[in-house]
Amino acid sequence: MRVPAVAPRRAAVLTLLVAMLAMWLPVAPVQAVEVAPETRQAQLEVTDAPATPEDGEHADQDEAEVDGGATSAVSDVLEAPFAFSMVGFRGRGDPQVVFRYRDGDGDWSAWQTVEPLDELDGPDEGSSEDRAADRAATDVDWVGEPHWVSEATAIQLAVDGGVMADVDVHVIDSMGLSENLLQRTSRRLRGLTTAPPAEAFGAQDIVTRAQWGADESIRRNNPSYATPRFAVLHHTAGSNTYTREQAPGVVRGIYSWHVNGNGWSDIGYNFLVDRYGTVYEGRFGGMDRGVVGAHARNYNSGSFGVAIMGNFEVGTPPQVAVDAASRVIAWKYVVHNIDPRPSATTVHNGNVINRLVGHRDVGQTACPGRELYGRMPAMRTSIQSTAGSYAAGWIPVTGDWTGNGRSSMGWFKDGVWRLYDRPDSLSRVQEFRFGQPEDLPVTGDWNGDGRTTVGVVSSEGRWQLRNSNSSGPAEITFRYGRGGIDYPMAGDWNGDGRYGPAVVRDGEWHLRNSLSGGNGQIVFTYGRVLLGDVPLVGDWNGNGRYTPAILRDREWHLRNTHSGGPGEIVFVFGRLTQGDIPITGNWNGDPRTGIGVTRAGQWHLRNTLSGGAAEISFFGW
Repeated sequence: MRVPAVAPRRAAVLTLLVAMLAMWLPVAPVQAVEVAPETRQAQLEVTDAPATPEDGEHADQDEAEVDGGATSAVSDVLEAPFAFSMVGFRGRGDPQVVFRYRDGDGDWSAWQTVEPLDELDGPDEGSSEDRAADRAATDVDWVGEPHWVSEATAIQLAVDGGVMADVDVHVIDSMGLSENLLQRTSRRLRGLTTAPPAEAFGAQDIVTRAQWGADESIRRNNPSYATPRFAVLHHTAGSNTYTREQAPGVVRGIYSWHVNGNGWSDIGYNFLVDRYGTVYEGRFGGMDRGVVGAHARNYNSGSFGVAIMGNFEVGTPPQVAVDAASRVIAWKYVVHNIDPRPSATTVHNGNVINRLVGHRDVGQTACPGRELYGRMPAMRTSIQSTAGSYAAGWIPVTGDWTGNGRSSMGWFKDGVWRLYDRPDSLSRVQEFRFGQPEDLPVTGDWNGDGRTTVGVVSSEGRWQLRNSNSSGPAEITFRYGRGGIDYPMAGDWNGDGRYGPAVVRDGEWHLRNSLSGGNGQIVFTYGRVLLGDVPLVGDWNGNGRYTPAILRDREWHLRNTHSGGPGEIVFVFGRLTQGDIPITGNWNGDPRTGIGVTRAGQWHLRNTLSGGAAEISFFGW
């Protein structure tokens, strides 16, 4: 009796049904990211080509050249066990290697040169990651940069200055090229509910590791951390012709080669940017943390690396990619309080370097390519502008948060407070919530303990104060002034060590010595808010009492008494019409209050009540 071939028919029908289902299902949202295919890697066995090719595959092997000279060895055609999208090389000795690949249509590419990884790439010397990479590379002298080939089935090598057996060839499929229809359709269906990319500080969407398909099982060891002080710009030296759909596969391929080829713990870069302007999370450990990468040997600790995917030694970097790289660098600058001014420098390994350097500035390499390197001056200007724009909507605040006798910086926006310990060093931030989006901030020493704490004034004139810089309910609440009309502030009006409330109603100042509602206990006229004057207070003569001041565009007018009249101390510093926001504080711990302005995230402070250059300047976020 003959048994019908049921199983093959069922398989064919199942495949057809899945394919039809895929056609009927709605397309995933624009921001949905499909589940990434499994990345496969294999090493090919390299053999010399026969003297006389029999199948025509090697007919043009004599065209392979290294630095203009004929090669001494050409391999046989190396058939891969699966279609691959990237190829990497490792080897012994010091040979020069070129290769070509056969694409899915059977056509051969031009010969390409294998570029060994520079000895100043990779983990910092002596680090645990460096030692692990050395152990992983005991059988080779060099590792090449990975090459994107899109879709290939075979490869051929030509070697000069060495023997074929000295070269190891690894093929990587990071695109799921060998998947069958059922596997591919099933994977894509699983990806329809993937969450959209994470938004980085409202400025730049960043595709997370999970979203681009990082295989976390190959990652080794826990990440290391160090406070970033500068950025290093790279290119990946790969293909400039990958498609938008292939870009995540390029990232996966680089990740696979950095771990399995180079022997590193993880992908070397902290961020990668494709030629379409999409930013990808690189090394594991937190995008907003100081993760130490493996992108610039001996310059990893204290930096973060951003790589634009492509070869820009010869190709022109797309402006959209350059802009995206600038935005993510600006975001990291803001997160880690790095000075974004184009001329800002830092010291690393005894060398003075810019806050944004190209890889070639800190290593013997062509990276990030001369075409991209030439864009860096414009990038520095763009980074400063973008970093400054993040300050929009945030109100600068100052106070002696620690009780050390010196005022420090802070910011307030929509009920979020961000306070720092020192006025000239962005150390130890406190961040917490207190207040509502429409509230205005006030700060003062409400209980006389020598520490400045926070408060808010609502649009109805309701004051809510806390005696600690933390979230929680208000400890002191009262109504004072007319919400939406008056300008609230606080100061020690009588020198008793405790701050009282004040409101400025156009030109009228109403001060109280107690934290309570009622009438103003000290009332006088000084300046005109409705005409553009900004009211401020401070202890200008060091007698322990706060008195008024106004800034009229560029001119500061200070008085040492609670009364109207002309300014007793007048000078020029900053400019309101250029967007400056005036601030006051005791920057150096002497008895007198100093002045300052913030300008797009930059703080410019003076300890002396006179015009002139800022005595303390820094980017503070």
